[in-house]
Formats: sequence, structure tokens, C-alpha cells
Amino acid sequence: MKRLVVLALVLVAAIGLTIAPVSAQGESLEIYITGLTEETMTWFRETAFPAFNEIYPDVQLEILTGGWGDFDATVAGWITTGDGPDIVYLGSEYAATYGDLLADLTPYLGDWEELEQYLPAALDTVTWDGSLRGLPLLMSPRPVFYRSDLAAEGADFAVPLTFEDALTFVVNNNVVEDGALAKMAFMDIGSGLFDAQEFIAYIWSAGGELYNEDGTSAFDSEATAEALQFMYDRRRAILPTDDTAGLPPINGAPIASDLVVSGIFPMWNMPASSDPLWESIVAAPYPAGANGEPVVQVFIDWLSVPAYVEDPTLAVEFLKFIGSKDNAIALTTVAGFTPTRVDAWEELRANNPVWDTLLGLSEEYGRAFSDIRASAELRPLIVEQVTLFLTDQQSLEDTQLNLKDEYDLILEENGYLD
Repeated sequence: MKRLVVLALVLVAAIGLTIAPVSAQGESLEIYITGLTEETMTWFRETAFPAFNEIYPDVQLEILTGGWGDFDATVAGWITTGDGPDIVYLGSEYAATYGDLLADLTPYLGDWEELEQYLPAALDTVTWDGSLRGLPLLMSPRPVFYRSDLAAEGADFAVPLTFEDALTFVVNNNVVEDGALAKMAFMDIGSGLFDAQEFIAYIWSAGGELYNEDGTSAFDSEATAEALQFMYDRRRAILPTDDTAGLPPINGAPIASDLVVSGIFPMWNMPASSDPLWESIVAAPYPAGANGEPVVQVFIDWLSVPAYVEDPTLAVEFLKFIGSKDNAIALTTVAGFTPTRVDAWEELRANNPVWDTLLGLSEEYGRAFSDIRASAELRPLIVEQVTLFLTDQQSLEDTQLNLKDEYDLILEENGYLD
């Protein structure tokens, strides 16, 4: 898929919030939110909920929180047993996993005038079996960030756009002293210089896909091999041996520590967009393989209504409310995520060069992290197999073979293959 696909990310919503009358006498809504900051939870409780109660004063609102570490077990338990919150926060890839167990919201949203302002590709992220299963809430472009002022290249610094150039950058900028990192050329969002989502992005930027046309795994592709080899070579350039010690503990955003020259981080783990340090921070797409193109991975988090909710009407009204322009901009401030409305984008782009850059990268290079099938089982499989390869416990060929064979079995067991 080319860069256009990417606009799976750009969500657009609209012109003013209108809420249809709903009888809400003595009703309640339980809303599950995953992986956001405490500041964001406070915003929901102290700002968003009171504003919703101005419209529906008799509705009791309760927020449940959790992290991505226990997300799959928690949500699967609710949805499969039919007993849980009225609204469930889902990550970008989960329509394929839970679609059949979520309410069809098309009857409630199909004639909503603001729906037509959402790009079709964006709505695809929350669509399953031809029906809307929720509404997008937040968009998180996740580029590579570089500290140009720390780069060894100095005035000659140029963003690495190929795997080869990225390895050269790491070699030139990494410093190991007395068996420990003194300056880290690249830090990823995961641990051990490996992240499963980043690995998938490199398959895409090498020109590959996760699935063949018949739905089977494509982990045996040349693009997967190229992505694996790049991650191995980069890791060894940063950690010459597995005994090399890491950096000392860092307080605050790693990119602001002067110890990290580049990395992939969510915006909540970056300096505030008003920080003067952004004059020295360059945002760029992931490098590409020989037959691919640079990519910016984009995550679209969304709110769904499980099928066990007897009357989704009030839940849908909350979805419309929380997706208003004002709330989209407020969430950008407190959560560090990109709003999903074009009118909110316009205000951010006009007033903030950092957001202007991030949105521009998303438009040109972005690809939504969606349609990841059986994702809860895929992630640990990737981590297990790729870690063996990165730590010299398994060959590249065996890693690809194991990834393909085991993922094909997972896909078959979960009903994704005929």
C-alpha cells in the first residue's frame, strides 16, 4: 500500500456537536480507557464527565483504567463473557480480533451528519464485516526523532532514509566506554532494542506485507529477512555484546537527556511541543529497505461498544460528545496524541510547528497500524522468535520458518484461514 493508504489516520469530524435527545434517567456508563496518562484520566473525570453531565445530568459516569500489559486478558474476559464496561478503548489493530463481539453501530451512526467528514480509510480502522464497531478517538504518528545538535555529522547531518544509511548513522553516533553505553545512537520504544510493532513497520518499509493474498503469513518473504537483518545489525552496532551495559537511568524524555541521539517515542514521552529543544529535534520516517519506501507508523485508538450492551444509544452519544472538536484539541494537550478531526488539525498546524511537522509526515509517509490478525497471540510469538535471532540463539532462516509456521497455525485456529 502506498502513502495514500495512510490517511487511514487522518480522521475528520466536523462542524459543531449536536446530540439527539436520549432518555437517561438514572442510567450509568462505565468507560474503560487503556494506557493513557494519569493527567488524561483526571481530564476525563474533572472536565469531560462534568461537561457531559451538563447535557445528561442524571447519568452516572465511571472510568476504569488499565495498561496494555494486561489489556488482552482483561478485554477478552469482558467481551467473551458478556459482562463488562459499556465502552471499551481499543488499539489500532483490534477490529479484526473483536469485531464479531462488538455492537453494530451503523444504525446509530449511519445518518450522523458528521460521519461523512471522516475519511473512508480512517473508518476502515473501526469497521468489521461492513459495519462500524466504534469511533476513532486519538491518532498517534510515531516517527523517528533525531537530535541534530548531538549528531556526530554536525552540519552534514541528513535524515537516514535507507537501512544502509541508518546503520551508518548508528555506527557514527554510538559511544561505548568501559563496557557500557555512554551515548546511545538509537533507542526504541520497546526494550532490548527490539519492538514487535517497529518490526512490522520495517517489513512494510522494506516493501513487504504480513499476509499473502490467500491470508497466510508472509513471514518467509525477502522483505521480512531484510527487516530482521537490519534490526540485528543495528542492535550489534549499539550493543557490541549482550553483556554491554545500558545507559544510566534517565528522568524525563530520553531525547532530552543528551544521552540519546535518536529514537522512536510516543509524543507523551517527548518534550512539550513548546519546549525550545524542538529547534534541535528532527522528526522523520522510518528508513526503507532496498525495494521499499520510508514509513511513519500511525496508531488510531478508538472507542467501541461491546455487543453485550443492551441499548447502545447512550454509549453512542458519549462517543459523539468525546469526539467533538474542543475535546479533540483538549485530548491533544493532556494525552500527547494527535486529534482525529481535520478542523482540530487546522488549529494545531496554524499555531504549532511541531504538530504541523508531525501531521505533514503522517500525510506523506503514514501507514495505519491496523488489520493485525490474532494480535494478542502474534506479539509474544514475534518477541520470542526475533529475540532468539537477535541474541544469536537462532539463525535468520529458522526464525522466518518458525514465525511463518506458528503464525499460520494461529491464523487457522482463530478462523482467519479457510
